[in-house]
Amino acid sequence: MSTLYPAGTDFRSTPDYKGGIHKAVNAALIPITSLIFGTRIYVRVFMMKNAGLDDGLALAAYLFLVGLSIFDIIEVGYGSGAHIYLIPQQTLLKFFVILVTQNLWYFWCTCFVRLAVAAFLPRLSKDKLYLYLIYGIASFTVVQTIVCFLYKLLECKPVSDLWLPPHTPGTKCVSAAANEVMMTTNAVFGIFTDCFLLGLPIWIISRNMIMSRKMMQVILIFCVGIFVVVAGVVRLFYMKTLSFASDPTFNMSTIGVWTDLEAHIGLWCGCFPALQPILRIVSFKLGLRTKLLSYGDTPGKKGGLVSGHRGGTLGVPRSNHGYLRSGNGIDVKGTETDTDSQKGIISKGKSFELQDMGQIHKQTEVQVKVEERTDGEKSLSRQENWIDLQ
Repeated sequence: MSTLYPAGTDFRSTPDYKGGIHKAVNAALIPITSLIFGTRIYVRVFMMKNAGLDDGLALAAYLFLVGLSIFDIIEVGYGSGAHIYLIPQQTLLKFFVILVTQNLWYFWCTCFVRLAVAAFLPRLSKDKLYLYLIYGIASFTVVQTIVCFLYKLLECKPVSDLWLPPHTPGTKCVSAAANEVMMTTNAVFGIFTDCFLLGLPIWIISRNMIMSRKMMQVILIFCVGIFVVVAGVVRLFYMKTLSFASDPTFNMSTIGVWTDLEAHIGLWCGCFPALQPILRIVSFKLGLRTKLLSYGDTPGKKGGLVSGHRGGTLGVPRSNHGYLRSGNGIDVKGTETDTDSQKGIISKGKSFELQDMGQIHKQTEVQVKVEERTDGEKSLSRQENWIDLQ
């Protein structure tokens, strides 16, 4: 049991006060998430010019995450992290107003995080079964969120009583036990969904990609999602062992931290695969790798060029950032290079040649034709065809 402090004790001065830790964690999570998400948008919009639905959902998830952390920081000023009996009545009323709003906000926060991850997964493969599973888990996430949100919103009559402290005389709300069952069920389904979103890309990669060092590197990127599952399990453990309703202000500093970590790390995991192009450039410039591309020779090197009739070299143009661009100024996507990180990870099918080679192979076909013109001059034409086998 916690130590009982005399009446009038400042809740911030007690030895077991945890509000400072809760505030510091969220103050750190906001800039870290902003950096990771901002880098993702830079890669997709400016480097790859390949923004999609998953980026839009990630933007919504990012805004909800920042809001979730801001709620936690504000709650610290109204007693979060302190024992409930030490908090003045007026301060406590404000705490519960923010807490209820944050609970409703949390459902949509985790929903958009999971939808952003699910929307990214079709970039890996167009396999029908794989896509059906993605659509199924995305639909399940939306339905689960709507049901839990409406249950929480309508658990009191009238709805405005929801923002009053628990057990306020005259209120007609569902019991604390029923509310705990709903929150526990939501947490269990959330862990199930996270495991599913973690397993899907690993399954499709191991099924379609050649066993190699590159395959293991790609799988390890998605295995970061294990931390999301762990955070969810720890959060569920504290929900069941701390009895949140008995001392909500004090227990919030423990359960709330794991809630924030689960949500923020979820978005990080959804962003990591999209960061590969910029990570390659940084590691190349730091001398941590010898090639900018992850397979094949860098265009413009080792005989990959043919001199044209105007003089000079016919190579692949580069932008000022060092990544490759197509001739019309649009960044090359997936076929010439692997800077489009999520495409080309998996081949459409396993051919016999690929199984025999056991590695990535690039074949270049160059056709040079010489034709006679009517004026007796010779005309030189050149045609290239790049075939990437992955």
